[in-house]
Amino acid sequence: MSTDAEHDRAKLRRRLEVLKLPVAPLRRHGFVRSACPADTMREPEAVGVGPDGTALAVWQFREGVNRKQVTWHVPGRRRVIGAVDVETDLRVSFVQPLPEGRVLLAAARTRPGKANAEVWTGSGDLQHRAHVGDAVEELLASPSGKVWAGYFDEAMGGSGPEGHGLARFDSDLTVDWLYPQNSGLPVISDCYSLNVAGETAYFCPFTDFHILSATGAQVTDWGASPYQSARHLLRSGRDLALINGWGPEYDVATMLRIGRDDQPRLGAQCRVVLPDGIETNRLRYVTRGGELHAFMRSSWYHIDLEGLSTAAAGGRVESGGGPFV
Repeated sequence: MSTDAEHDRAKLRRRLEVLKLPVAPLRRHGFVRSACPADTMREPEAVGVGPDGTALAVWQFREGVNRKQVTWHVPGRRRVIGAVDVETDLRVSFVQPLPEGRVLLAAARTRPGKANAEVWTGSGDLQHRAHVGDAVEELLASPSGKVWAGYFDEAMGGSGPEGHGLARFDSDLTVDWLYPQNSGLPVISDCYSLNVAGETAYFCPFTDFHILSATGAQVTDWGASPYQSARHLLRSGRDLALINGWGPEYDVATMLRIGRDDQPRLGAQCRVVLPDGIETNRLRYVTRGGELHAFMRSSWYHIDLEGLSTAAAGGRVESGGGPFV
């Protein structure tokens, strides 16, 4: 059995190896900001990205504990393109757009039976309120308004949807589908790396770390991932990238490809860094298909699967920004 000192030395050795990997700089994609910055906190309480690439941010007002503002943002623009004020006591962890200009707010933690998700209209009226399970790790909406929720390990044993590890809700927050239990599929102890593209969810859960996808009521098991523990997943066709490994691999992106035998194959690796090369250990990530969105305070960064693959293969991905108005 290794000692703590030996364990630390092993992590240091691995970190020194990781630092030799090629880097994939994120590109500056845009900004998120409050519509009334003098009245709200400087950093958003939650950020999210919708199916069409629009970003949303939730801002808490400095006065009025339950007053929050939701703002909409598009790439390449500094201006807020939309905003709505709401009165909610949720400690918001997730924000997603829904059809007809509605917005979904949700808290990661809640008590049994206590509502932790709300749907608001674009004019600031509360439309639905419901309990969507405790220990929500990721929450993403599809273009049709279906809401996918993945749960972390503290949800295990819960009597609600969280006990399944992955659930899908209709836009009125009623349960639409639950990940099947005792079906021969890998058990979800922690729904790592949830990604929703179109109406399909992709995920690689702890502890088996199989690459899985779910569309409608159909779950497809693509086999065991040759790289385990990553917290975020990108997928475009048969190409994948797993982002953020454990410990010294917190900024590593690992390329995978689904082979002709429908099994994932290990590819090259790179490090994800900010445009100026600074490390990315305090970013909030959102994955959508082959797109990786990253947020730090008001800055919105982006890179796609092709850019990561090019960097990992030894090519050069140029950093920098774009026009902002």
